[in-house]
Amino acid sequence: MAKLNITLPDATAEALRASSDGNVSAEINRAVLQRLADKELRRIAAHEQQNPPKYSDTDLARIGMGMPL
Repeated sequence: MAKLNITLPDATAEALRASSDGNVSAEINRAVLQRLADKELRRIAAHEQQNPPKYSDTDLARIGMGMPL
């Protein structure tokens, strides 16, 4: 595991300690993972907006069931 030093405003650090149930590292890890997931979802959404899918979800379901479009 990597060890990092961060600097936070006092009020933020106190709120973090109060809400972390005694495990600040786990709380920060959850927040970072959520932020990374949000960024990835935005990247995917932007890609799909620029490159719309060829088929709708309904079309794909029909294809999956061997039905004609």
